[in-house]
Amino acid sequence: MSWLALALIGHVSNGIAFVIDKVLLTTAFKRSATYAALIGTMSFAVVLAIPWVRDWPSASLLPYLIGFGALFVFALWAFFKALKQGEATRVVPIIGSLIPIITLIGTSVLFSERLTPRQYIGFCILLIATWLLTKGKPSSRLTRDIFLMCVVAAVLFAGATLCGKYAFDHGDFLSVFVSSRIIAGCVGLGIAFCIPAAGSEVLSILRPRDSQSHAKKSGILAVIGQIAGSLGFVFVHLAIKSGSAALVNSLQAVQYAFLVLVSLILYQRAPQLLGEDLSARVIALKCVALICTGIGLGLIM
Repeated sequence: MSWLALALIGHVSNGIAFVIDKVLLTTAFKRSATYAALIGTMSFAVVLAIPWVRDWPSASLLPYLIGFGALFVFALWAFFKALKQGEATRVVPIIGSLIPIITLIGTSVLFSERLTPRQYIGFCILLIATWLLTKGKPSSRLTRDIFLMCVVAAVLFAGATLCGKYAFDHGDFLSVFVSSRIIAGCVGLGIAFCIPAAGSEVLSILRPRDSQSHAKKSGILAVIGQIAGSLGFVFVHLAIKSGSAALVNSLQAVQYAFLVLVSLILYQRAPQLLGEDLSARVIALKCVALICTGIGLGLIM
């Protein structure tokens, strides 16, 4: 399977996970730290894959594995904090437009990656698409604090991507994946212990009482979202291993297209579930952005 197909499958899976994330952050979780701790802790599920690991990473890769696993969980925390307060089709595109820019700078400096002129044009068009997807009524635009949190999340996600790229290039894919997820699990547990209120929320979801049907449903939905997010994570990083990290990250515009389509499908309930502004002007802008997304995808293939 080509890196482009892997990236598309991964980003659509992430789009599904983002919809579930927004719904849970709107209806179930009081704290963004709770969801970050929950997802980090659930990363321990990779221990089931340990019997298939044949070649564990060398000690020299440990700093990159720690950076890969830890930065990813902290990036999720910042992302969920921004997502809880802002519209999904604004927060996700802003973070998504910053990640490839930061990643491109990083890969150029660290890995000497160079893109063709045609790929640069496609790359820029995809970034324009993400910018268009952030436009809307002034009353519904992101506040300065939310925007700064988006920047923090993008920097952390890009850092995790660069650490992961280096680790995957110098180690076995499965061993790097399992090791980094175990580290992510430890960070998730650390968040739960350091923030008792978040830890209590995590326990109420993982071990709901019979009367806590809402917590049980939230836990099931969180598991579904985590499965989708895990599939997206695996496919995206398989694409990064075989292709350009900057280009794979630029394809996140596919996620935005998916979010817009879901918002339109859930038109009546989108304002309550997803906090979306679906005025005629915003829908028109997002449709133009989808066209730009298609053109950008065509140019980078």
